[in-house]
Amino acid sequence: MNRHHPLRAGAALLGLACAGLPATAQTAASESAAARPYVLSPDDQIDITVLGHEDLKASVAILPDGTFRYPIVGTVHAAGLTVEGLTRALARGLSDQLNQPQVTVTVTQSRPRKVSILGAVKSPGQYDVRPGTHLLDVLAACGGPAQAPELTQATLVMAGGKQSVAVDMPGLLAGTDAAQNLPLAPGDVLLVQPRDPALAQAQVMGEVAKPGAFDIPADGVPALTLLNDAGGATPKAALSRAQILHAGRTQTLNLRPLMSRLDDAAGSVRVMPGDVLLLPENTAKVAVLGEVRAPAAYDLPDGGALSVTDAVALAGGATAEGDKKNATILRRDGADKPTLIAVNLDDLMRGKGAPDTALQPGDILYVPTRKQGGGFNVMNLLSLLPFMSVLRR
Repeated sequence: MNRHHPLRAGAALLGLACAGLPATAQTAASESAAARPYVLSPDDQIDITVLGHEDLKASVAILPDGTFRYPIVGTVHAAGLTVEGLTRALARGLSDQLNQPQVTVTVTQSRPRKVSILGAVKSPGQYDVRPGTHLLDVLAACGGPAQAPELTQATLVMAGGKQSVAVDMPGLLAGTDAAQNLPLAPGDVLLVQPRDPALAQAQVMGEVAKPGAFDIPADGVPALTLLNDAGGATPKAALSRAQILHAGRTQTLNLRPLMSRLDDAAGSVRVMPGDVLLLPENTAKVAVLGEVRAPAAYDLPDGGALSVTDAVALAGGATAEGDKKNATILRRDGADKPTLIAVNLDDLMRGKGAPDTALQPGDILYVPTRKQGGGFNVMNLLSLLPFMSVLRR
């Protein structure tokens, strides 16, 4: 199977996405792209003001662990929140001492993050994106399409691959359709291709060793064959959430049984000409907080399980002050209020009582201090809600 250059696949990249979507679906996707708020991340610089309280004015940097310190509130978990979400979290924390505080948060400097421009452009690759970066900015940075805009079609695949929108390149570059100049977010991918794509190519994107366009037979190839042609998955790949983009639709595929040869039926899933095989990054995390030696967020193995006792071991075990009999799991499950699950770590470690619970993405395992007198209170919950938002990105 012949492989084309991963970024200069001049014949075709995918020939799908929004070209096959109804107009209403494309409009919804465009509106979704335009409405995406900026999400804070480590190394962002922010200014905070509180109306009528000059002593609370601060300029802070979000630390690598996603937090910063602020008067009255203490440690604030900011990474993963929007500016509006952080504003609400600060106002909630200040309301214990201030009456209806009016908080303003402004991003003054953001860490450069990347978008990818692939296909028929003069300089394909990854480019920095900051709040306010739009399609025209990155097209200028990459030198624009490799051929006349009228002979080019493009698709913006939004971070995660769950939505894509067709881009009218002639209208965008001529300035006749301002709505085409969509804002970009980290992780977005702009795919640019000739209007007459070859019928026997498929694209592999995401967490693979060698992303790019690959020649395939007219009747397609098994997903695993195409993945092997792309050098295999990276350690960060979420194989259990692989996606095939076909004719404007997204099919989610668990490649783990296929990789381990445990599911012969999975081999029948084929990638067809014009399709995109996307392996997203595994961002699933759990947090172990409170009275443990190394409180932090920890990666949750893709397709695997992490038990409560394993998570406590990752965090170095409970401290001497930890109340191991009254630990709690906070689980969101999409509900308005998180579910609280009581855990007796002493019993689990002795093999007594309930079975060792498997943690789910976004779970927080909290070990209180003995001084709290056992149990989980409302203040514990309020302090951890912003952290849950980070874990559920």
